[in-house]
Amino acid sequence: MKTPILVIFVDALPYDRAVNIVEKLAAPTYLKSVPGAGYSINVKAEMFAGLKPDDVGYFCEWNYDVESSVAWPVKALMSILDWVGGISFFLDRVFHKLTTKVLGENVYAIPFRVMPFLKNSGLTAYERDFQHPTFLSEGAFDRVLYSEEGVNDKKVFEKALGKLQKEKCSRLFVSTAELDGVMHNHGMFCEEYENQIALIEDHAVRLINEFLDLHGPEAHYFLFSDHGMAPVLQSVDFDIRDICGAPGNDSYLYCVDATFYRVWLNDKTLEAKINAAFSDLKDGHILTVAERKHFGLVDLKHGDVIFMLDESKQFAPNFFGRGICQAMHGYEPQLESQLGSFVSNLGHLHGEKIEAVDIYKTIRAVL
Repeated sequence: MKTPILVIFVDALPYDRAVNIVEKLAAPTYLKSVPGAGYSINVKAEMFAGLKPDDVGYFCEWNYDVESSVAWPVKALMSILDWVGGISFFLDRVFHKLTTKVLGENVYAIPFRVMPFLKNSGLTAYERDFQHPTFLSEGAFDRVLYSEEGVNDKKVFEKALGKLQKEKCSRLFVSTAELDGVMHNHGMFCEEYENQIALIEDHAVRLINEFLDLHGPEAHYFLFSDHGMAPVLQSVDFDIRDICGAPGNDSYLYCVDATFYRVWLNDKTLEAKINAAFSDLKDGHILTVAERKHFGLVDLKHGDVIFMLDESKQFAPNFFGRGICQAMHGYEPQLESQLGSFVSNLGHLHGEKIEAVDIYKTIRAVL
């Protein structure tokens, strides 16, 4: 008979905000969850599949498509749209919304001149069509996913509880994401944040207790998050085009995430100029060779240059918008603000922290 296991993933639950859940459950294990480099798309690959960026094949959501080729009429159109967007924010938004509708994929605020060279290559590791084995697929878990129920934690927990009561699931996975959006949009010192934390506490504890009552002392539960967050206090405006001119397959490509700036060099004569420009930017640093090895970012397809901002700063504008969030993640993973939560009734784990890839190994070991 397989061991009953309940896994609850709470996107962005900071380490210090899981304490009430721990106390209500009398949980023997309460660890700091250390994310990998990047955003949730990569941290989830580490937590659910044990795969770092080099292993999973992508870093962040949008990446340079080296096989892309752009005909001159498209290049001309992109240049015109870029120029118009530079003089009218309203028209720029209209053009981006129309492009999103035509392509069937959200292109956010990606500059039109760069858009044809990028591809959305990341896939969330707990989705059903993720291309690599995960502990969910290996353990034959039933899943209640926020992506299928809407970004509404209350609705997701209620669906999971109803499923448990009706189907008596012995392997159940639940994913939530509303807290992440609340923190990005409202921050961490507000009523919206506290209300969402309280909702998660109440529903998670009830679901876990129901699972334990149903399946008895042999059942295990794991509740964990991918990262914490830090308030954003400063915007950073940096445009590599001011230094290197127009991007393209014959020169360079770039991608500006919230806290990462990635550059692919097709013309190596630009390398010194680009490195000097980032060196003058005192708000972060270029990942070193040692850091890239540690984070699993050795492959240059992730970027010849990867610049990471310091805590509480955000690039604005970036490829997702012109403004800044109220709170952000994607900084140095070991910072206290970036630590997520790991709570379980599995009592033999020791230490204060657990790395993202070790969450995968820990849960897989009890399947």
